Amino acid sequence: MAILIDCGCSSKYIIKNLNYLNITPQNIKAAFITHAHSDHISTPGINFLHNNDIPIYLHQDIYSDILKKHRDKIEKCNIVPFYKSVEIENIFVQSFDVHHKDKNISHTLGFTFSSTINERKYKIGYLTDTGKVCDKIIKNLVNSNILIIESNYNKTILNSSFRTYNNKKWILSEKGHLSNEDAANAIYKIRSLSTSKDSLKYVFLAHISKHHNTNSLAIKTSKKLLLSKNIHDVKLFITKRNQKCPTIRIN
Repeated sequence: MAILIDCGCSSKYIIKNLNYLNITPQNIKAAFITHAHSDHISTPGINFLHNNDIPIYLHQDIYSDILKKHRDKIEKCNIVPFYKSVEIENIFVQSFDVHHKDKNISHTLGFTFSSTINERKYKIGYLTDTGKVCDKIIKNLVNSNILIIESNYNKTILNSSFRTYNNKKWILSEKGHLSNEDAANAIYKIRSLSTSKDSLKYVFLAHISKHHNTNSLAIKTSKKLLLSKNIHDVKLFITKRNQKCPTIRIN
């Protein structure tokens, strides 16, 4: 059984990566959509979901955002309110509102995935595309064993990039994206407030911009902050573009 988060790429790309994990489209029991930007939900992605009868779960406002562009494509969606838990077989999925908006999207979601295996509780936190990490987001992600979090940009590289002033202003805003420093601070806060066993054992830095960041800068920033706080047991990974990232198996 598998759950897919977002679907902003081609069927060929999705199937190629599923094969790497020994997963078939038939194994996917649900697709949860974070927001309506095209790199998170696209026409080829919607076709993949429909062609393989994969149920789509999203918030009503996000469904409305998607309809503006894909009215004749998306249908039969499961509407999930904020902060309401949905059970997909033995996994409980809860959404929470984050800070990523523009003229085309009204809401963006983060998710937690919780389950009990051999009488032990496990939790995965998922947060990409947010301009800030507020206390409410931290509260939702506390006690995650595995965390996927955006580390989108380096401020110096962004300010000197080809992006327009308005685009830079939006990225830097509380409705844009998360800097390396903000991601590092969020990781530290989540770890500091976590109390369960093996909390934040693995962290994947995601949504790293190819124009105003580098993989080495992203991981260096988080590692430096954690070490300065005497935290040595958080394993940091990079989710690279068009490359396989490490997989973690929970037993």
